[in-house]
Amino acid sequence: MLTYLSWLLMWFEACSGLKVNLEKSELIPVGRVNDIEDLALELGCKVGGLPSSYLGLPLGAPFNQRWYGIVLKRGLGKGWLCGRDSIFPRGEDSPLSGALFPVCRFTSCLFSFLPRKVRMRLEKIQRDFLWGGGALDQRPHLVRWNLVCLERKKGGLGVRNLALMNKALLGKWNWRFAIEREVLWKKVISHKYGVEEGGWCTRAKKGRHGVGLWKAIRKEWLGMYSSLAFHVGNGRRVRFWKDKWCGDEPLYESFPSLFAISQAKDAWVSEVWNPDGVEDGWTPLFSRALNDWEIEMME
Repeated sequence: MLTYLSWLLMWFEACSGLKVNLEKSELIPVGRVNDIEDLALELGCKVGGLPSSYLGLPLGAPFNQRWYGIVLKRGLGKGWLCGRDSIFPRGEDSPLSGALFPVCRFTSCLFSFLPRKVRMRLEKIQRDFLWGGGALDQRPHLVRWNLVCLERKKGGLGVRNLALMNKALLGKWNWRFAIEREVLWKKVISHKYGVEEGGWCTRAKKGRHGVGLWKAIRKEWLGMYSSLAFHVGNGRRVRFWKDKWCGDEPLYESFPSLFAISQAKDAWVSEVWNPDGVEDGWTPLFSRALNDWEIEMME
């Protein structure tokens, strides 16, 4: 494996024209690795460990307020408030979106749920940027912040709401997990956490096990699931009663009395559909014979 890694670095140098500085490189073990010092000596680099630093940003550190503070300091730099007027000429897009949004997106998208205190700190930075305030120059805020976050056609500046943006970006990962099939990252996540029947999401993790980035992403699945409508296809991944595939709500909400006497409340659409059966091919199983008014309801 070490030989393959050496070849990979050599091919990178040949293709890019760049040279890897092994004296500044570190071999960071994940878990228990035997003879790590000998491997690093053979490769010509040092032995490192987590947490570490990459491009000035913490790597492998817990996502606490101190970690976010380092990210913000690195992303925004020093003196960004002083130079805002010279950086953004008049007539360009809002500096709040152009300069600060990448930092906000970086902190809120890649690193699980954005803590409330960190979000409030980011919003304070945005407000100071907008109104020209700072630690030594307290200026009044002329408009409420929720109005500033409105769309421009509604009288706002189109500044992204950080809480909603964070939920949307986390939900996007749930969406990608649901629709992407043979990608490597999904296979890794599926192997680690397991997959719910139907393959739309991973199993929910509780307690200490599963704490981390994906657990925070998985929490947003239920909120996104309530807004989804399914195309049946072959019917093997869509629940007959519980998924929204026929109308604007699941069938168990449209027909609660029928759902109560159903013998297969978790049945798939493919299990209920029988092209050779009666009643237009639909054959749901009930615990008793249906009354006339219940039959009319189904029709």
